This record gives sequence, C-alpha cells and structure tokens, in this order.
Amino acid sequence: MASQETPNYRLSRWAGTDRILMEEFNDNWDKIDTALKGNADGVAALQTALAGAGNCEIGMISYTGTGKNGDSNPTTVTFPKMPAGFFLCGARNYLVVRGGDDHACMIYYTGSTTYVSQMQVSWKGNQFRFSSSKPSYQLNEEGVPYWGVAFYQKS
Repeated sequence: MASQETPNYRLSRWAGTDRILMEEFNDNWDKIDTALKGNADGVAALQTALAGAGNCEIGMISYTGTGKNGDSNPTTVTFPKMPAGFFLCGARNYLVVRGGDDHACMIYYTGSTTYVSQMQVSWKGNQFRFSSSKPSYQLNEEGVPYWGVAFYQKS
C-alpha cells in the first residue's frame, strides 16, 4: 500500500518498502484521465469563447511620404477590404475616417495650436484617396513616415 500522495491530484506514491497494489495504479490512472479530460474541455471552451470574442479585425497601414500633393497626386491607401474605420498619423497631423464616408476629420498640430477640420475624401472600392494644396495636409510630406490602424468588420 502506498505511503505517500502527490500534493495536487493525490496520486499514490510508493516508498521502497511499500507494498504495491494494482488498485492504486488503476486509481492513479483514473485521476490522471479525469484531470486531462477536464483540461481538454476547458481549452475547448476557451477556444469557443475566443472565437466569438470581439467584432473586428485590426490591420496596420504604413508608408513614407513623397512630397507630392494636389488633385493630380492624391494620397492613396489600398486596404485588403473596406475598413469600418481607420486612423492615419503623421508627424503633426492625424486623419480619422469611417470606411466609405466622403469626408474625414483632420487634426493638425503646429506646435502651438491644434486645428480640427473636415476634408473631402473619396473611395474607389477598397482604395481611399484624398488630396490637398499642401503635402502636410495631405499626409504626404517628403520622407515623413506615416502609419495607421484600420478596423475591419469580422467576417
């Protein structure tokens, strides 16, 4: 008969002088089987819960400005699918857009003043375009890295 037990599952442990009984081995295997099944069921439940969590996917956008601007040189961002919305950030400016809208919110910081305005934008499928008379307002200053976060409706 086992003289010791493990602390977590109370499995039988034997000292060198203990008599080993088949029932104790079978009891250990039953406890192990029950614990493994419980863990597997818990993992499956978490995977099911995680699959239903949230309602959006998140994607990153990045590019480096070329310095070009105006209607003949629009800033263009192509998405894998129409985003529900996205943020685009530069050195001093930010653009907030809802997918498919014909206007965006521009936030521009000059160092002492912050301006907020609406600007016209356009979409062609999953491609977003906008232009301005200044590269900084168009988020296309030469050599400036731009980045953003897009939110997509989960399929």
